[in-house]
Amino acid sequence: MGLGEQTHYDGQTFKAKTRLIKFLHQELGYSVLAFESGFYDCYKAWQQIQEGSPAIEAARKSIYPFWVSEETEELFRYIDRQKDTEHPLIIAGVDCKFSSIYSKDNLLPDFEAFLQKSGSTVLGDTTEWGKFRMALKNAVAYSDYLNKLGEADTLVLHNTLASVLVELDDREEAQRAPAQEILFWQQFCRSTLTEARKRFTKAEVRDAQMGENLVFLQRELYRDKKIIVWTASSHLTYSGKNIEREFYQNNLRLGDYIKRAYGDAYYNIGFTGYKGNIGKLLFFHLINVKKHKDNSIEYALGKTGQSYLFLDLNKPGLPQWLQEPLVARPFGYREVRMRLPQVMDGLFYTREIFERKPVPGPKNNL
Repeated sequence: MGLGEQTHYDGQTFKAKTRLIKFLHQELGYSVLAFESGFYDCYKAWQQIQEGSPAIEAARKSIYPFWVSEETEELFRYIDRQKDTEHPLIIAGVDCKFSSIYSKDNLLPDFEAFLQKSGSTVLGDTTEWGKFRMALKNAVAYSDYLNKLGEADTLVLHNTLASVLVELDDREEAQRAPAQEILFWQQFCRSTLTEARKRFTKAEVRDAQMGENLVFLQRELYRDKKIIVWTASSHLTYSGKNIEREFYQNNLRLGDYIKRAYGDAYYNIGFTGYKGNIGKLLFFHLINVKKHKDNSIEYALGKTGQSYLFLDLNKPGLPQWLQEPLVARPFGYREVRMRLPQVMDGLFYTREIFERKPVPGPKNNL
């Protein structure tokens, strides 16, 4: 199940997604909530939650900060209430990027401890391991849209992580570590190799790796558990040829990889709204949503006067006008023509939208 969002700052969508997640967990048996956040960061977060850390504090150190808000506080309280039951809601991450504090503070010690436990030989050459430590620190620091990991660091990461993968493929060599731990660190190496080299390719490798990480979570780490994916709708969409924008037509998205792996079992819900102000990612301007073209889905839904609506786009017998290309705003509230039933399975509409309200972190006692 994919739960998208127009931007990472839509508080109304966050509230709706929180309620949907609780329903999916309670009534439909979903067990894992996978964020568009660091693969390692969220793995560490779930370990910390199991050991007693409040979910919102673990989230603050793992997922991207815009998702820790007043509108999601209830979600993290719910995770706390469920963690010791027979059916907890597990936090996971699908992104090859490093997203928060756990990667900066805990990744290297955790990786070294695992390699020692598994009997890895890569720790033996202290000079080369020192280079790897620095390269991984740089990879974490540069895991954003503005910086580029250097060629020397990329080569060091590639050589060391490739060597670890060769060792871990020999289960006898790594038998001193628990099987689930081995599985996780194997995928961590693959995911990090993609993060390190993606600066040196024009291909959209991030979405492909998120797809591989998601399939790994469902088929290996949390075998056969049902997963909810929380990320931007622009990642979760599929069949970009039905979107009248060159980027989507020329690049496979995470949704394409999920669709390829799971077919009709993948159900992707997009979100849109009718009016309001909302912040835009990073340093960009405020988005003011208030006017819609007559041939847009938002205009049609707005004419109903309803506060909330859900369109099941998989439902047979959809009216012809809904199957034709029309203007919609599920991607950053930018007007784009698309065949909605061909690029998502459902659309959640809220009449009012508003900017999410951040939750301040705990104050340090000096």
